[in-house]
Order: sequence, then C-alpha cells, then structure tokens
Amino acid sequence: MVSQPRALTKPPAINVYRFFPLIRAVQAALLTGLIACCAARPALAMVKMDSKAIDAALVYGMKNQKAGLVDVLGPNWIEGENGSLLNVYSPFMMLATKASRSGLSRKPSKSDLEKARKRFARDVAYYSDSKNRFQVKFAVSFYGNNPTFAKTYMAKIVGFGRGKEFELRTVKQLLDQEADQISGGQDGYNYEAINSYYFNYSDLEDLQEFKLILESPNGPPLEFRMKNDRLY
Repeated sequence: MVSQPRALTKPPAINVYRFFPLIRAVQAALLTGLIACCAARPALAMVKMDSKAIDAALVYGMKNQKAGLVDVLGPNWIEGENGSLLNVYSPFMMLATKASRSGLSRKPSKSDLEKARKRFARDVAYYSDSKNRFQVKFAVSFYGNNPTFAKTYMAKIVGFGRGKEFELRTVKQLLDQEADQISGGQDGYNYEAINSYYFNYSDLEDLQEFKLILESPNGPPLEFRMKNDRLY
C-alpha cells in the first residue's frame, strides 16, 4: 500500500492571508490548466489516475517544491468553523505532495519527469494499476477541551450526484488518541488533534456535492461542504 502524507497542522493566524481568496483562485486556475493539458477530468469526480494524470501530479509537485503545503493542496485545503481545517488527499494529491519534496528540478523537462517516475516507481506502479481500490484521505485538524476528545469522533459523507443521494462510511480511520495541549485555542478549547478518515475513491466518484460530517457523543459536530469537481 502506498504510504499516506501526514495531515497538515494549523497555519499562522488567518490575517497572514489577507488576499487569500484571490491567491487561491489563481492557484486553482493554474492547477486546472496543468491538468487539462495532461489528463482529462471526469464530469463530477476528482482527477482519475491514468498515465497522464500521474505525469501531471509529478510535474505539479516538482514545480511547487518551494511552496508551503497550503499552496500545494490548493482547493484541497478547506477551512471549517471554529478554526478547524480539512486537507483532502486524493490520489492525485498523494503523488503531488510526494513530488513536492523530491528535490528534483522545479522546471521539469521530460528527462526530469522520467527521474521522478523512477524515484516514485512504487507509487507510479500502484496508481497505474486500475485494479487497486484507491482511497481518499480526509485529514481534519480541530480543537477540543480534553486530551482524548478526538478519539470519539466518527465520520461519514452525505451527498448527492447523478440523481441519487448517498451516505458513505469510512473504510479506515486513524484517530488521535491524545491531543496536543496548546494555549489560546478556539473558544477556550486548549487541545488540538488531527484525525484521518479514509473513503474509497470509487465510492466518491458519483458524488457532485457532499459534506464530510464528524460526530461525537462528547462534543459538537463538525461539517465540511465540498463540490467534487473543485477537488483534485
């Protein structure tokens, strides 16, 4: 199985990103252009991992080696309420984030792309095999009022697409057993945790719009709203 990138910790205070919406729009447009040149996107879903999409992910990652993770993830970085953050690691982003730490050329030529394919041969082989059941990782950074708050949060996805309603359950989850104590947390919550929830890519393909919902008997629910065709 391909190793998964680690979840993102919370960025600096939001006022650092004064022009964040405009920057993100430009980044999304550039990323869309890159993928349009290299791989066709399905009508509703995240990027499908054919050979061209693999090349596009490697090139995109190499070009963004000096960028922070928020910039690499682009539209797959989603801000929620109460300081929570969601990072969506689709198969495309799984490979792109690895390439963004490769140390290869930031202006990749065909030979650089071949080097990247060799460097990440195991990952390329995995994503090139259509028989594999690819998973999408939803990594959530959020706050609570005790060190074990996060381990009670379960996740589901509800949404619609192709004229149907869906409710999806996780195929795997990694729950933070002991959250980190912090100072000045959101709404007096002084513990921060990162949970990761995994869903099958094939189950998400048919969705148009959906919500990731985190629920716990011991804390408030969290919701993140997404449109599938804006994710990569």
